[in-house]
Amino acid sequence: MDYQINRFFNNFYRLFKIYVFYLAVFTLFRLWFLVRLGDFKELIKLPGDISLAFLRGMQFDTMIICYLLLIPFLIYLAGIFISSKEYTRKSTSFIIWYTGIMLALSLVILFIDQYYYNYFQTHISVIIFGLADDDSQTVMSSVWTDYPIIRIAMAWLGLIFAFKYYLKRINARPDLNFNVNSNLKVASVIILMGIYFLGIRESLGTYPLRIEDSHVSDNKFINFLTINGIYAFKNSYRERKQSENIVENELKNLKALGYESPASAARDYFVADSLAHISDETAFEKLFDKTPYNPQLEKNKPNVVFVFMESMSNHNMDFDSEQMNVLGNLRKHFKEDVLYRNFVSSGNTTIQSLEYLMVNSPISLSQSKYRFTQFPSSVAIPFKNAGYQTNFITGGKVNWREMDKFAAKQRFDRIKGMKHIQAELAKCEANKWGVYDEYLFNYVYEQLSAEKEQPKFFFVQTTTNHTPFELPLSYKPYKINIADSLKEKLLVKEELAVKNLNAYQYANNSLGIFLDKIKNSDLGRNTIVVMTGDHNNLMLFDFDELHQLQQRGVPLYMYIPEKYKPQAALDTSVFASHKDVFPTIFNLALSNQTYFSVGNNLLKATDADKAKYFAMNIGSSTSFSDYAAVNYSTLSAFYNWQNKNTKVLGKVRRSAEADELLRRSRANYALSMFYILDQISKDKKQTKGRKLAQL
Repeated sequence: MDYQINRFFNNFYRLFKIYVFYLAVFTLFRLWFLVRLGDFKELIKLPGDISLAFLRGMQFDTMIICYLLLIPFLIYLAGIFISSKEYTRKSTSFIIWYTGIMLALSLVILFIDQYYYNYFQTHISVIIFGLADDDSQTVMSSVWTDYPIIRIAMAWLGLIFAFKYYLKRINARPDLNFNVNSNLKVASVIILMGIYFLGIRESLGTYPLRIEDSHVSDNKFINFLTINGIYAFKNSYRERKQSENIVENELKNLKALGYESPASAARDYFVADSLAHISDETAFEKLFDKTPYNPQLEKNKPNVVFVFMESMSNHNMDFDSEQMNVLGNLRKHFKEDVLYRNFVSSGNTTIQSLEYLMVNSPISLSQSKYRFTQFPSSVAIPFKNAGYQTNFITGGKVNWREMDKFAAKQRFDRIKGMKHIQAELAKCEANKWGVYDEYLFNYVYEQLSAEKEQPKFFFVQTTTNHTPFELPLSYKPYKINIADSLKEKLLVKEELAVKNLNAYQYANNSLGIFLDKIKNSDLGRNTIVVMTGDHNNLMLFDFDELHQLQQRGVPLYMYIPEKYKPQAALDTSVFASHKDVFPTIFNLALSNQTYFSVGNNLLKATDADKAKYFAMNIGSSTSFSDYAAVNYSTLSAFYNWQNKNTKVLGKVRRSAEADELLRRSRANYALSMFYILDQISKDKKQTKGRKLAQL
């Protein structure tokens, strides 16, 4: 037994050295994040916080590494009871291969995490599983064109060969002989087991190290440094599994926000009303409003085209000039018509924002088992009830993320995509993601121009402004000269940045040409066009905690023909988001129609009631108003406007305005979620009832 215990001590020492190599690699990636993304002017003021972030990061790393090396540890532990030298030989060979493979896989995830930030400005999140549901070949094409795959592969191989050499050196050294009595050896084995168990938990308390422990500073970026890519991936996978039980898990999340029922959320949201004894059913009824009766709209129903633009960055619009023309033909329309700039998207991915706009859902449903559920909150329903033909038109594949099935259940009459457009439109060109935007808009224009027996509503989704940023060969871009001051801030090489901005320009220019055609035809007198973006483009610039409005910003544009314009002047300085888009459209276009709304009608915005207008980005749990900003998922992230002109935030502990925004944001989110979950539950009961009736 002494021989086996002695062998265990030596093997544990070798395992510790492997741990040190792994830890060095994890720390190297953390340093890479710091050097590549850190704002050293700010970070130099917080050396203590940075040190704490690296120490806490080592704890997260140690936890992951201990899990990765658990099998070798158990093999070495079992060797105490096996004297066979053959066991030693085979186990050593296995562990060499095993630790090499684990390192290789870990490096893949760490590299993905490093470059995942370039697109989503976060560690690996649950969104990554959605990428697998996209067209895999197209996604890989984008990865190949946008990221330095060859250099990454070389670095990956270099680290693996370095580890191989390191292992060879470790195993070449002779065993140490531990000359202590047997009782002390046994006690030492138990202590080492305890140390390893502590390494897995990283805590002596009730709970092991958790994601909440990553918060070590008031600085958002420093907290970001604590987590490694593998821990982030593990967390994301857990979220993915939890999403399979949407109702139960989301109800728990709502409870954590302080809401046990829809009625409790309604009391917070409709604070001006007397709701002391409101029921859940009444709370849901209050989510429906009605447009005023309008005899002009009854007689002259306008066509409505809602355009959902891919990666329509509000921030990038700020750089538009003759030297860096990012708007193209859209520029003049932005000057002529209604444009909201204090505006954010509901989600940070296309599918999040799309489903929120279509059915007011704060969670993604189209790829879940609930994609066949019909939601009364669908934006198509008020148009259907008003006698409209409803159309969902995407430039991409119509079955992307199961949207063909989902949209069909939401009362859209016609659902058309890439293949339909190519079949019906002569000489229609496309890239990997879908038909180019110019052809998509030509198709919509043709459908609008066709003889009509009823007014038409179009929900139009563009795709061209998407990595790998392929454009028609016939397109001649306007000038894009990036100023030196901007070049210093780029997250990517200038060549890729220009390619990105050319695609942004092309999409905007295509929309501008479409608007020209509308305005210069008879359609210009009876067609309302509304446009917003699905999310900001996060590839070019990094955004710190104080520039969250820029990080989440998309524009809202409206072309309103003269006879449909509201009489009162519009206040376009109010803060708003996707929740406010369709309540505004319905009141512009429809007479006496009931609609679902957790947002505001922007046509009524005035200085007097500015406090009730606010913007919500559900993807980051962040809200903005004219007075404050908050992260409504916590009680620690409160902001004021350090500079209202440039929209730069200032971190504060608390304020009455921030408290008010926190309450309204949480209640708004809770009401949306409660309603969607209620519809899911009702659909499940109805489905169960139908199945029982068939027996």
